[in-house]
Amino acid sequence: MLITEKLKEPKHSEMDQALSVFFLENSEQLEELSARMIAQQIYTAPSTVVRFCQRLGFKGFNDFKKAYLDEQNYLNAHFKDIDPNAPFSSRDRYVTIASKLSALYHETAVDTLSLLNHDILQQVTQMLHQSDTIYICSAGDSLEAGRTFKNRMIKIGKQVIVEERTDNMFYQACYATTKACFIVISYSGETERILRTAKKLAERRIPTIAITSYGENTLSDLISCVIYISTREKLIDNLGNFSAMLSISYILDTVYACMFNENYQTNRENKQNFSLENELYRKSNNPIIADKFRNM
Repeated sequence: MLITEKLKEPKHSEMDQALSVFFLENSEQLEELSARMIAQQIYTAPSTVVRFCQRLGFKGFNDFKKAYLDEQNYLNAHFKDIDPNAPFSSRDRYVTIASKLSALYHETAVDTLSLLNHDILQQVTQMLHQSDTIYICSAGDSLEAGRTFKNRMIKIGKQVIVEERTDNMFYQACYATTKACFIVISYSGETERILRTAKKLAERRIPTIAITSYGENTLSDLISCVIYISTREKLIDNLGNFSAMLSISYILDTVYACMFNENYQTNRENKQNFSLENELYRKSNNPIIADKFRNM
């Protein structure tokens, strides 16, 4: 759950409600404010401000302030000209729909990129590089992205298992060795059966990567290595999960590319040689897509 949503929830005391309103209405000025300055403005003690932040799940005001400002920067950065939940309307012509989806693709990629960083990509790449088997645990449409990831990874010699049954995910987690690595995908981070699997993986200390929504959720609390999905769509009230699915695909494509880059020349030569051997009759007279090395 986003901090913004927590602040909007009804509070048990008038002071907690007053603090929530203050933070919601003054997020742009928060950078310059201390707990003491806020306390003076709403006629309370600094310790009351600190305890309020602790009830929201933070160590104190400074931790809350940094997380809240980071969240506001993220939420205000993209998607100003297109609604990710309804990127087109009933009045749009077909070409207009195509244009708006193009804009959605761009915004989603840029938004996802803003949530990625070098350290997390390096950590993920090392975890996958050291594993002998990679398991994809998910449900619904994101399984298709998992299958595409598998098809790419197998061409550079990495074994990937896409588990389609959520009940079997748990048993995979029970029997997997510490040389395995799991990629657990859940937009909400609250899917019951996926959480059951994640808890077992955490309990057994199996290397695990979570791909989930930005903000606090149970999955990101369980797993320390987290990649965040572009978090703009409602769970149900959207026209097709376009943005979330695009973000997941982009993340998995990026992870594959980082893995490929670990042994770039070897992977490129192997992929080219094995693909040429396997796809003997895949040819084209179109010079744009024809492979030059077939004539070598």
